[in-house]
Amino acid sequence: MKRTPPLFVAVVLILVLAAGCGSSSSKSSTQKTSSSASSSGLVGTTGPGFTITLTNNGTPVKTLKPGTYKMTVNDESSSHNFHLFGPGVNKTTDVSGTGTVAWTVKLEKGKYTYQCDIHFASGMIGSFTVS
Repeated sequence: MKRTPPLFVAVVLILVLAAGCGSSSSKSSTQKTSSSASSSGLVGTTGPGFTITLTNNGTPVKTLKPGTYKMTVNDESSSHNFHLFGPGVNKTTDVSGTGTVAWTVKLEKGKYTYQCDIHFASGMIGSFTVS
């Protein structure tokens, strides 16, 4: 019978426990829960798995024109956050919180990045250009 290495078991246990930490009802002072998530306009979503997206009317964002945008962020995991930053913008949700938040962002010409601050090195990162 093949034995599972103790280190592997310990790492899996730590990951499972870490994923379960945080209450699904917790939210930051800037994060408010909404009963319905918006699917139109600028929408950022993180979780529930290891995914992070930014869409505009359902289409992945690659470029936008400069201007002021209303944005809905759906934070669907207490182990991820949604962090948007670039010229003049630095907005984030809490890692331990979940829910939906509405932001108004003024986007200027330049490159913007959105990421999960904890897991960006694992691929939870995207970017777009404003021109």
